[in-house]
Amino acid sequence: MSYCYSYALWVVLACGLASCTTSRYYSPNTVHLPTISQKGEASVGGAFFSSPLSPNNQGWEAQVSYSPVAHLGVMASYFRNSYRDLLGARSNPFPGPSPSTLLFYGQTQFGEVGLGMYRHFGKNRDFLLSLYAAAGMGRTENQYPLDESGQLAFHAAWSFQRYSLQPGLRGEYKRLRYGAALRLSMVSYGSGRIDARIPYEELERIELLEATSPLYLGETYWTIGYRFKPLTLSLHSTSVALGQRAVRDLGLASHHASVMLSLDLHELRSKKKRKN
Repeated sequence: MSYCYSYALWVVLACGLASCTTSRYYSPNTVHLPTISQKGEASVGGAFFSSPLSPNNQGWEAQVSYSPVAHLGVMASYFRNSYRDLLGARSNPFPGPSPSTLLFYGQTQFGEVGLGMYRHFGKNRDFLLSLYAAAGMGRTENQYPLDESGQLAFHAAWSFQRYSLQPGLRGEYKRLRYGAALRLSMVSYGSGRIDARIPYEELERIELLEATSPLYLGETYWTIGYRFKPLTLSLHSTSVALGQRAVRDLGLASHHASVMLSLDLHELRSKKKRKN
């Protein structure tokens, strides 16, 4: 009982800290590491994220996975992130004077689908090794208001695609479910609508983003969760490692944490069968 109480306190603290670092160019979604382990299994999960440390950044995401045949899984994810911040509040990596402080706000939407393989190993089949490939499309829309009402604003919007390869490992111990993965991604930015009246320094950054596209990112992920079948409450952390100096200067979002509630549909069906 004391163990459950301690874990509950830890989850409450994690909910307070879970957040996504703000970026108007790229924000990572939670790496989707499916829990399915045999034919016919399926799971769904959802999360809302915000944080007292980052009150101007919030959103939600959903994940679903299914195994149609043994050792083969399909998955899908959706991510929506809204944010606001100040331009000029951070150091300017470009030559010349920094821009005056200017409010911006916007949102990113992203959806992906994936296909992969999984296999058990270990003395008691406690570990699940998987390899998934995924492809997704997203859109970012930013606004730079010139007055407090926000009625007069300059706009910037563009679409992007992401292709990724994701090896991952999951394990279970009693009621704990944990895992780690590496997502190797290629993010390609397409054409968009960019208002030329946006501050020059901001236009420089957008131009740099387009010039370095596609971006090659390595994203690390870990998760730990507590199971009370058929539900699992878990903490997820995804961090982006950037290899290109020019891209690092853009200040892309480097970290995303969320607390997710997942439902294993096959365990729910098993419970109903036992009751009947």
